[in-house]
Amino acid sequence: MLLHNIQVAAPRFVLTKQPENVHDHVADVLIIGGGAAGLAAALEAAGHANVTLLTRGPLPVSNSAWAQGGVAAAIDADDSPALHIEDTLIAGAGLSDREPVAALAGEAPALMRLLAGSGVPFERDDHGFVLGLEGGHSHRRILHTGDATGWAITSALIEQARNHPRIHIMEGFQAVDLLGATGQCAGVLARDEAGAWHCFHARATILATGGAGALYGLTSNQSFALGEGIALAYRAGAEVADMEFVQFHPTVFRTRAGQGFLISEAARGEGGRLLSVDGERFMLAEDPRAELAPRDIVARGIFAAMRRTSSDYVLLDLTHLPLALLEGRFPTIMARCRAEGIDPAREPIPVAPAAHYLMGGIRTDTRGATNIAGLYAVGECACTGVHGANRLASNSLLECLVFGRRAGAAAVELQIAHCTLQIDKQHQPNLQSTICNLQLDWRATMAQIMRGHAGLQRSAASLEAALQMLAAWPLQASATDAEAITAANAALAARLIVTGALLREESRGAHFRTDFPQSDEAWRVHIVQQRDAAPHTASSVGDVVSHAA
Repeated sequence: MLLHNIQVAAPRFVLTKQPENVHDHVADVLIIGGGAAGLAAALEAAGHANVTLLTRGPLPVSNSAWAQGGVAAAIDADDSPALHIEDTLIAGAGLSDREPVAALAGEAPALMRLLAGSGVPFERDDHGFVLGLEGGHSHRRILHTGDATGWAITSALIEQARNHPRIHIMEGFQAVDLLGATGQCAGVLARDEAGAWHCFHARATILATGGAGALYGLTSNQSFALGEGIALAYRAGAEVADMEFVQFHPTVFRTRAGQGFLISEAARGEGGRLLSVDGERFMLAEDPRAELAPRDIVARGIFAAMRRTSSDYVLLDLTHLPLALLEGRFPTIMARCRAEGIDPAREPIPVAPAAHYLMGGIRTDTRGATNIAGLYAVGECACTGVHGANRLASNSLLECLVFGRRAGAAAVELQIAHCTLQIDKQHQPNLQSTICNLQLDWRATMAQIMRGHAGLQRSAASLEAALQMLAAWPLQASATDAEAITAANAALAARLIVTGALLREESRGAHFRTDFPQSDEAWRVHIVQQRDAAPHTASSVGDVVSHAA
C-alpha cells in the first residue's frame, strides 16, 4: 500500500506582516479554548502553575456546552471498563488504539464520581445513577442531566475556573499564529475583539480549540468550529492524523434559520424509530441493531433512504414513547422543537445527517504531547487514537475530561525557553484570489464545497474537484482583517480533511468512498500529514515524538 505524495503546502504563518504595537504577556501554561477539555486542563495545571486561558467568545460558548446525550462510564455493577473498551474498539472500525482507549474507559468511573461529588447533577433514582443507552454500547452506561449534560459539566468547570486564584481567563481572543522556532512552541499571537494584538509567551501551550464541523455549514457545532487550531499547529510543524474521518450525526434538525440543532442519540436509545417520508422503518434492513447501530451506519442508512424517496430528510418518530419520558429525559429537545412548530409527542421530527465530530486532528500521545516541544492538544482538535474511524457515542466529553486532565498535568512539568515571533519571509502570499466578497459569502462557499465533494460519500473525482476549488483560497491574510485570517486557517483545515480523504483508498467508519466501497486490511493504519513532509502512515497515533519532560 503506497500513499500518493499529495502534500498540503502552507506558509509558516497566516499573517503577511508582523503586527505593530503588540502587548506582551507571560504565563507558565497557556490554554487556548474554554470548552470541557480546556477547562479540565486548566484546573489540573493550576494546582502547580499559573494558567492563562484564552477563549474565542464568551466562556460559556463551546461545543462542549451544547453536548446533549451524556458521558459514557462503566459505572453499573453489570458493566466494566473492559466492555466499554471493546465497544469503543468495535465502533472505531479497527483504527482505535487500545492504549488510549484503555485510559479513557479505565479512568471514567472514578472521574464521574468526582464530578458528581463536585456538584454536577447527574440524574439519579433510588438505586443510584440513571444510565442511558446509546448506539454502539452493549450496556446502559450514559450518565446525563436530562439532555443538557454538556452544559451541566462545563458550567460546573467554569465556576471552578473562575474561582481559582491561579487561572487568569481572557475572553474574546482569536489565536492567530503559534510562536516559536522550528520544532518548538513558546506561546501564541492573538487578536482581541477591539483589534489589538497580544503575544502570550508560555512554557507550555495547550490547544483545546474544538473541531471543524462548521466547515460543512449544516452542523451540530458552534459556528466558529472551523478547525483553526489544527491549522495553527500544522503551520508550526505539528503532525495531524486521521483528518479524513468526519463523523456525521445521523439526526440533526434544521431550524427555520437554517442552523443545525442536534437531536440526541439518546432519543433513539430510549426507543425512537427512524422512518422514511413514506413511513418505512428502514434501519431494520440496514443493520441488526437498527437505530442503535454505530453512527456511520445509521447516517448512511438515512442518506440511502433520502435518495430513495427524493427527500432531504427522514423522520425520527418518538410519538409512541410516554410523554413523561419525553418531557423528563429530553426537555431541551422538546422545547426547541416546539419553538420551531413541531411537537415531538404528536408528530415525528424531520432530521438529516450533519457534520458533527472530527475524529482526526493534531497527533498526540496519551498525555496530549505533540511532536512540537511545548505544544499539547486536547479535545476534538486532538487525535489521540481513541475514536479511530468512528467515535462511539458519549465518548467525546469523556475524552475532553480524561485527556484534558492528563495534558494539564504534563504541561506543568515542561520548561521551554521563550521565543519571539518572526514572520517567514520565504512564503509570500498570493493575494489575487478568485474568491470575491470573502467577508460576505466565504462560509457558504466553503460549505458547498465540503458538503458536495467531501461529505458523507466521497470519490477521487469529487475530492480532486474540492482540492481544485480550495486552491483558490489564500492561506495568508493581513493583520487588519480578522475574517480573512479566519478564512485562511479554515481553508487550510479543509484542505487537510480533503487530502486525507483522497489518500485513503478504502471505506472505513465515517469515511466512505464510492470508488472504494470496501474496507481493506492494508489500510488499517493512520494517515499522518505534516507541513513540508510527504504524508506517511503509522500503526498507532501515540507513537508521536514527545518532548514532554
